[in-house]
Amino acid sequence: MAQAAEIAKLYDALPAHYQENGVNVAVFNDWAPDEFVDKDGKLEGWSVDLARAIQDRLGVPFHYQATSFDAVIPGLVAKRFDAGFASFGSTPERLKVLDFVPQRKIGTGFAVPASSDLKIDDVRDICGVTFAVQAGSWDDQTLTRLDKEECVAKGRPAVKFERQKDQASAELAVRSGRAQATIAADVKLAYAAKQTGALKLTSLVLAPVDSCIGVRKGDPLGKVLADALQSLVDDGTYEKIMKKWGIADDRMLKKITVITGNDS
Repeated sequence: MAQAAEIAKLYDALPAHYQENGVNVAVFNDWAPDEFVDKDGKLEGWSVDLARAIQDRLGVPFHYQATSFDAVIPGLVAKRFDAGFASFGSTPERLKVLDFVPQRKIGTGFAVPASSDLKIDDVRDICGVTFAVQAGSWDDQTLTRLDKEECVAKGRPAVKFERQKDQASAELAVRSGRAQATIAADVKLAYAAKQTGALKLTSLVLAPVDSCIGVRKGDPLGKVLADALQSLVDDGTYEKIMKKWGIADDRMLKKITVITGNDS
């Protein structure tokens, strides 16, 4: 556990208005096992556990609000929220308005109905497949790029998109046969497959990327959150949380640095 002097140092690094008022935290409400609302209405997930541990480390209250993914970035920009625990990917577009604190690496995976014979073992296998995706998500953007590069540009059948309001709806579209496959974080899809028994992961996993906390661009809170998370890494709390959720693997981070998009 952190020493009192370390906690005091983190607290002192917070801007005064966070010391006085706490931190308003938006939490994505439907991205298990990262962040989700359980059957009793309680926020859960490995990212939520990290938020609570960071809160304890900083010594100020976090005011949590569960919300849809599409409300998080506008809420941060409008200053309704100060931090977003929403498993963000740090896209160039998002980096125009946000900085990011990486929590761990997450691979992008593909899932099909448990009874399906469809194989997605290579990027080329996505061509001609009907995918249900969460509209505007990192995964939607990734699949759109792969469709252009690997399918359309090379004369293969284009991906067919069934864009949904959220990932739960995308997974339902696959289970009900309205789409052949979905794309999302492999940890997310593995959890859904285990919980429902109606999906299975294919063998293709794209290169892992950072799964991040978002804060307003230039807000000193980002550096403080990163330093608090680093202290959780250093004293073993971070690894304990990952073990609790069954994801203590080589995608855990050892060094936490704020992603600003200005890195040389």
